[in-house]
Amino acid sequence: MKRWALVLLIGLFFSPLRAQAEQRAIRVGYLPLVMSLPTFVAHEKGFFAAQGLKVELVPFQSGTTIIDALVAGRIDANCGSAITGHWFAEQNVPGRFKIFLVYGNRSLEDNTFVVVVRKDAPYTRLKDLEGKRVGTFPGATSLALARAVLRKVADPEKVIFTEVPPPNMVPALAAGQIDAFFTPEPLGMIAVAKGIGRYLMKSPMKLLGLKRGIPGGAFSFSRKFLKDRPQDAQRLRMAYHRAVDFIKAREREARAFLVKYARMPEPVAMRIPFEQWIKIEELDRGAAQQYFDVLYEEGAYRKRIDTGNLFYSPPRPR
Repeated sequence: MKRWALVLLIGLFFSPLRAQAEQRAIRVGYLPLVMSLPTFVAHEKGFFAAQGLKVELVPFQSGTTIIDALVAGRIDANCGSAITGHWFAEQNVPGRFKIFLVYGNRSLEDNTFVVVVRKDAPYTRLKDLEGKRVGTFPGATSLALARAVLRKVADPEKVIFTEVPPPNMVPALAAGQIDAFFTPEPLGMIAVAKGIGRYLMKSPMKLLGLKRGIPGGAFSFSRKFLKDRPQDAQRLRMAYHRAVDFIKAREREARAFLVKYARMPEPVAMRIPFEQWIKIEELDRGAAQQYFDVLYEEGAYRKRIDTGNLFYSPPRPR
C-alpha cells in the first residue's frame, strides 16, 4: 500500500513537468521580408530558448495566407505582416488576434516606400504619371495607399494602376508592361542595380502628412493562443523585445540573417533601409487610427474600426 502511495505521489509531482515537456511547439508564421528580422534574430540567437520556449518557424509567401492562418488558429503568432491586412481580418472576423509589436516609423519620413520609373523615362515628378501604368502590389490596400499618395500631387483617376506580384515587378518594368511602380524596398534597389530603373521619388508616403508616423507592419498573437497559453504569449513577447534591442545594438550582425531567411543578396541585405520595431508600450496608438482613416477614405475598408482595440495589453504584475 505504501509503495502504491509513493508511486502516486511521484506521478502527481512529475505530471506537470511531463505535460510541459510534451506541450507542442509554438507555431510562429513569418514572411521572408525585412519586417520579420526580429523573428530571425530571436531564432538564431537563442532568445526563444532562453524564455523556455520551443518555437517552430512557419514560412508564408503572402500577407493574405499568413493572416488567414492566424485567424483560423493554424499558427499561434504572425511575426509579422502588414497591419492593413490585420484590419481587413478585423472587419471580416473580429476579435481573432491582438498586436504585440509594430514595425513602422514615428514621423513623416518613410524609409521603405519608393516610386521607381524606367531608367530612360522622361518623368520628373509624380504628376507625370497621369495617363501612365503604375504597378502596385496585389490587394485593395496597396491600391488605396498608392491612390492616397498620388492624390496629393496628381489626379489618381487619370493613373492606370496595375496589380503586379512582387517577384514580377522589376521584370514588368523592364518589359515595358508598366511605366512605374509604387512599392517598398528592395524592389527599387534591385531595379536600379540592374540598370532597369531610377527613383522618381523616395519617401512618397510623407505626402500623406501623417506626422505621428505610419505603423506599417504588425506582429500578433492568435486569440486561441492567448486563451490557451497566456504565459507563453508573455514569454514570446519578451523574446521579441530582446531581439529588437539586439537589432538596435548590433545592426550589422542582425542584417546578415536577411541573407539566410529572406534570401536577399548580401549587398542588398546590408544596405536596405529599415523602419523601427516599436514595442506596444512605446507606441503612439493614435497614429494607427490616422493611417486607417486615410485608407478608409480611399475606399479600402467598408466600415470604420477602432484600431486601438486591436493591441495587446500585457497583464499587470501582481
